[in-house]
Amino acid sequence: MAAYQLAQEALAAEFSARWAEILTAVEARELATSLTELSTQYQAAIRESAVASRTLSIAFYRLVRALETGRVIGGPGYRPGASLGSLWADFNRATGKRTGTGAREPLPVDTRNPFPAEDIGREAERAAETFRQQVADRVAKHERERPGREGSAALDDPALIAWERDFLESLKTAGSGAGGQIVQDGGRDMIHNALQNDPGAIGYYRATEGSPCYFCALMAARGAVYKSKRTAAFGAHPHCHCQAVPIFSRRYQLPDANTSFARMWREFGGGSLADWRAYYTKT
Repeated sequence: MAAYQLAQEALAAEFSARWAEILTAVEARELATSLTELSTQYQAAIRESAVASRTLSIAFYRLVRALETGRVIGGPGYRPGASLGSLWADFNRATGKRTGTGAREPLPVDTRNPFPAEDIGREAERAAETFRQQVADRVAKHERERPGREGSAALDDPALIAWERDFLESLKTAGSGAGGQIVQDGGRDMIHNALQNDPGAIGYYRATEGSPCYFCALMAARGAVYKSKRTAAFGAHPHCHCQAVPIFSRRYQLPDANTSFARMWREFGGGSLADWRAYYTKT
């Protein structure tokens, strides 16, 4: 699980680095006239990393399922004669690390394809809307507030240079956070929808990063979430690295972090989300 989570985080980080590189090539005063090109590059960067996120999630889902049930599931990436050894090899390839290995005997096959079809249009719409909110709208506001925009401020004014630098940094942070969420949602949605379509799956639990926010800690405190229409969504937010880990047997074991958050929730004793946030922050 750790290797999967780290690999998904790395994909979000790669996207963030690419977005920062894209912005570095543009002068702050040229942002308003470069939005069309920036939008194209932003969406292309999201697309590339989201595809990798989905490939990784399929390899992870198929491997976890085989380890827990002794059977391999069909769908994208399935090859006849798949074994634990070949599934580990697929996962290692997707993570870029050697994380494990297994026997080479072919596994029994469940031919059903639980993985949802890639929705390129929805992803593109979401990326375009995210760019508008996190970049284009901010640039428009920035232009309205620019000191000396009528020509009274010198381009080498130290205060203006610092102001522009801080603005570019804010665009990097906002754009990478929201875009990174779309990247990881490519994998998160793939796994969560596969759970709903796979008769062999019974639910999932939320694996958090080292120091999750109060919301993610609360969601992790729920422990196993058994699949139903009511649980057909996985909440994430910008800069969130939580992942849904599929469960195929009642003999699952939760990570220590989930158990700790559950204990913390019991000790909290109930209250509003704001009360929980205050309690969690102080604990």
